[in-house]
Amino acid sequence: MIKTQSQAIASGFPSVGKLKAAHGDTVVKALLVDMLADFIEFINVGKTFSGVQIAQTVAMIQQYFPHFNLGDLKLFFERMKLGHYGSFYDRMDGQIVLSKMEQYNQDRMNEYQLLNDGAHNNIRREEKLNSALHPSVIEAMKKAVGEKKVVSNDPPKRQPNDADLFYQRCIRQFDNLYRKFGVSRSGLRTLDIGGRFLMIDDFIERKVQNAIK
Repeated sequence: MIKTQSQAIASGFPSVGKLKAAHGDTVVKALLVDMLADFIEFINVGKTFSGVQIAQTVAMIQQYFPHFNLGDLKLFFERMKLGHYGSFYDRMDGQIVLSKMEQYNQDRMNEYQLLNDGAHNNIRREEKLNSALHPSVIEAMKKAVGEKKVVSNDPPKRQPNDADLFYQRCIRQFDNLYRKFGVSRSGLRTLDIGGRFLMIDDFIERKVQNAIK
């Protein structure tokens, strides 16, 4: 369970931007709407969002916070529920959510910098340790390792990121289920599970929601 921003940063969950690139805008919007609606229902204030305000808030989250990953979003809304960013009394709207999200973002950037500084300090400590070794020790280490392999000039192959792997797993699972429960509706591949129809976007959305619970 993610309880700190450092855990969210290191969680490996895909960001809003990567999710959109991998799964499309519809899936990302549906995910954000669900998170926002869950928060609104939880706080239960008198003056709250209209449908238009929810749509506008979701669009602004996508525009201004595409680097937030699913761990960040889950942690942010949990903190909002716990009153981490203050009480809301009888009013809640998109402006409040976005301002608190920017506050979270500032804290996140500070935490990210601390993590980077820590990694940099570790590298410097290793460099100092290596420089302190006696030349004979370094020579012995080189002999133990052997000659360096010839480095290829070919460009490295792109490694799939977390979003790619997640998407590929979803596609494979959908394909496997389609063999057993698949139907064609309006020319689109659809799962018929107990009378409930799921297209690929619906299926991926459910997988995303399950991943962050």
